[in-house]
This record gives sequence, C-alpha cells and structure tokens, in this order.
Amino acid sequence: MKRIDDADALERSDDDPFVPGRESDDGIGGGRTIDWAAFSHAFTPRTLRHRAIDVSVSTDKRRYEPGESVEITVAFRNRLPFPIRIRTESPKRWVWAVDGDREASQVARTVPDRPAAFSFARSERKRFRRQWSQRIRVSDDEWEPVDAGTYVIEVRINRADATTRGLVARTEIEIEG
Repeated sequence: MKRIDDADALERSDDDPFVPGRESDDGIGGGRTIDWAAFSHAFTPRTLRHRAIDVSVSTDKRRYEPGESVEITVAFRNRLPFPIRIRTESPKRWVWAVDGDREASQVARTVPDRPAAFSFARSERKRFRRQWSQRIRVSDDEWEPVDAGTYVIEVRINRADATTRGLVARTEIEIEG
C-alpha cells in the first residue's frame, strides 16, 4: 500500500492542465465560478422571489411628545438560503412614508426613472435607520409640524405592485397633545 506523501498526490505543478484554478491558453479552464445571484434570478419564479423578502418597520416607542424625534428602524430579510434579486422602479430601492407623504414630504423628488434591482445574499438581513422630526415638508425650504394624533409609518420596496406582492410594512405611532 502506497502512502499519500509517497505518491506526490499533494504536489501541484504549473504544467499540469488539470490543476484547479488554472486557466488554459484558450481561455477555458478551471477558474470558472457561478454568479449565484444571476442564477437564482433566472431560475427562481417571480412569485417566490417576492415572498422570500420580509419587510418590517418599527419605532423606538409607540407614543411621543410633540416635537420629539421618532427613530425608525427598517429591516429587510431574505428568508431563502440562496440569493434573491427584486426589480425596483428606480435606483432608490426602498421608500418610507408618513400617512402617505413619502419621506414625510409633500414636495416631489426627482429620481431617475431607470429600473434597478434590490439584491440580497442568501439569508441576508439589511437594516436601515431613519429619523422623523414630526414635521412634513411643504416646500423646498419649509417644514410644518404635525398635529397631535395617530400616524402610520409605511416602508415598501420601490415597486408599483409592492402592496399586492407583500413588500410593504406599516407601524402606527401616536403623538400626544
């Protein structure tokens, strides 16, 4: 019986065409890798892609005093053990709103109309934090404080069909008067 170290099984030579990672002169070789994100995007059904992403939004508390900053935490999670990519309407991959006012603003923002993609590695979690000062933007340089009451903070992936696809989360807060 021959031992492994006697058989030169652990030695590698640059002249050996079968060594992993070596590329031959014709460009074909062992250095190939698979782009798993592109692979899963091509072979994962669209409905499964959308169900794979969990969207959540939370605040640091439920009730706030007038003028107190609201800390918003947004989380996205890929529930699947392989990469997922979701098309978005613009390079801005997700948006938040207060009672329907996007980013607590009534002023339209110019965002390119070109589509983009929101990509997640396998089982990846993405967290973002935003702060709302209890003001709504009414012009480029003017913000108005909100009245006491209940407000809904919504987060969604930037798609027209985000609600029907389950790519939206909401939370409710109360501003005491």
